[in-house]
Amino acid sequence: MLIPLVHGVMYAPLLHAEWHGLTPTDLVFPFFLFIVGISIYFAYKNKTGSQTTYKKIAIRSLKLIGLGLFLNLFLPYMPFVSDLETLRFPGVLRRIGMVFFIAAILYLNCNWKSLLGISVFILAGYWLFLGFVPLPSGMSPTFDRAPNNWANYIDLNILGKHLHQPDYDPEGLISTLPAIVTCIIGILIGKLLDGPSHIKFLFLAAFGLLVSGYLFHMVFPINKALWSSSFVLVTSGYGTLILAIIYYLKDKYMTKFEK
Repeated sequence: MLIPLVHGVMYAPLLHAEWHGLTPTDLVFPFFLFIVGISIYFAYKNKTGSQTTYKKIAIRSLKLIGLGLFLNLFLPYMPFVSDLETLRFPGVLRRIGMVFFIAAILYLNCNWKSLLGISVFILAGYWLFLGFVPLPSGMSPTFDRAPNNWANYIDLNILGKHLHQPDYDPEGLISTLPAIVTCIIGILIGKLLDGPSHIKFLFLAAFGLLVSGYLFHMVFPINKALWSSSFVLVTSGYGTLILAIIYYLKDKYMTKFEK
């Protein structure tokens, strides 16, 4: 086995990858953003970009961000309030709120071709920036957990002590950009679900995402902490594959039941 069955008192599959790599636990958050994207498609496909719609989107986003900060600020034990000097600003709910807001706005103002183009631009640009742009100190960039990793460098210099770890945050600032693409892919998959022969196209989309993601992994490792471009493609591929299997089984056995 590549990893032991049990790590301490915790089953290894229930742990996040230490840095590069992918475990079943690493699929949970991207699957959620993927589902958010599908929900955006069906919730707003008949909506227009009106002031009322934008207001509702903004309110929902702010509620998620505010709830995340509230849960980080107040503790269920003494002293009941977190130290403001080290209060973590990023987080899961904050990322969901920001990703939902940006993805929903993009969906209301862009067609599927534009959304696809934006996704490709973000994933390619993120890889090129993290992998090839020298840091202000002149150091060459790296994808490893190190001071010359751009994602870690930006979080540490802007957020300081307000991080999940002393040197990085898995829901950091710049890694939110590829997380938006995870949600956009969910929107595009929602469009496939809404069309004819959707099961066949779901399997094809899953295959394409997985193959491109694992190929991308050779130059930009799968990494949840960085939300790497390969991580976006592979996790979206698995999400699409699971969805395709569910729809296939539903159609197959529901048809037999109806007969």
